[in-house]
Amino acid sequence: MKASAFVYPWDVNGDPAAGEFIAGLGVRQATLASAYHSTRALTPRHPRHRIVTAEHAAVLYPPQEARWSGRRLRPYTAGEWAPGDAYGEAAEALAAAGLEVHTWVVLAHNSRLGAEFPDTSVVNAYGDRYAWAPCIAQPETREYLVDLAVEAAVRPGARGTELESLGWYGLPHLHAHDKTGGVALGDAGTYLMSLCFCGTCREGYGAQGLDADELA
Repeated sequence: MKASAFVYPWDVNGDPAAGEFIAGLGVRQATLASAYHSTRALTPRHPRHRIVTAEHAAVLYPPQEARWSGRRLRPYTAGEWAPGDAYGEAAEALAAAGLEVHTWVVLAHNSRLGAEFPDTSVVNAYGDRYAWAPCIAQPETREYLVDLAVEAAVRPGARGTELESLGWYGLPHLHAHDKTGGVALGDAGTYLMSLCFCGTCREGYGAQGLDADELA
């Protein structure tokens, strides 16, 4: 069995001992984030910091301008938490420690995209938008996510990839300062509150012979 450690660039960059430490855990593979959502992460062994706050979803490498030029939906670059080609720098250090590096790509989870382009988000039956959840049924959103997967997955030196969040993110998925965890909706309620009723999905229900208004 081959074990892997899931790693962020900020775990490695700026810490000369990180690669050897991870390899010393007995894992053969490092699954390294190349596109990731907003998060707050602990880095207890890093010599420069203990908490890293990624303020918004971003790619952790320089995106290809030729691919994204002129497009409404395009990946955001990271701030100071992963500047420049943070992925490439970390991947090189991990490979030098003898680890097989795979990319870790988060796709349909992007609160900043939902805030700037509300029409891309999942909409529940009551008209509430889930800003953290791009609706993958929408052609423009799906095209953006497919191209993001293509670009972020095949970073130089990557031996494989882990693709995360390929479908609709419903109500249970955590959002910033989430306050819904204590409300038990049950399996049926959770499922129903996760259905999307954006324009594209309403058309999809109609194509299946269903009336979206009656469903809502």
